[in-house]
Amino acid sequence: MEQLRSPALQLGMALPQEVVARGGRTREAGATGFAELMSRRHRPDAVFCGNDVVAAGAMEKAHELGFDIPCDVALVGHGDAPFASLVRLRPTTIRYPAAEAARAAARLLTERPDGREGHKTVQVEAEFVALSSV
Repeated sequence: MEQLRSPALQLGMALPQEVVARGGRTREAGATGFAELMSRRHRPDAVFCGNDVVAAGAMEKAHELGFDIPCDVALVGHGDAPFASLVRLRPTTIRYPAAEAARAAARLLTERPDGREGHKTVQVEAEFVALSSV
């Protein structure tokens, strides 16, 4: 099984470990990761979360720890999840066209049914949606 790598690693760019908190894709992981980042000697000005669920957990933990979002730290999620409007402050997010990406993936599969041809990259436009957390 091929190990998935982040786009930054695919481009040969790696983030220093002191600015990364690894966890799952859950609210609990967001809360734990946020607390870890904010307990470090050099606190970040902004936190980018892997999805909006993680961002919601990070926002809850920020409130619990007394951090003001966005004054003390900006917070960005990813995915523009519909539930995000249910949290106290709606997290800023990255919106991407999932349906367009799915159509592109389906086209690739039908163009190469044997799967033997090389890799092909398809890009879709993402949108930065600035809301209440930046």
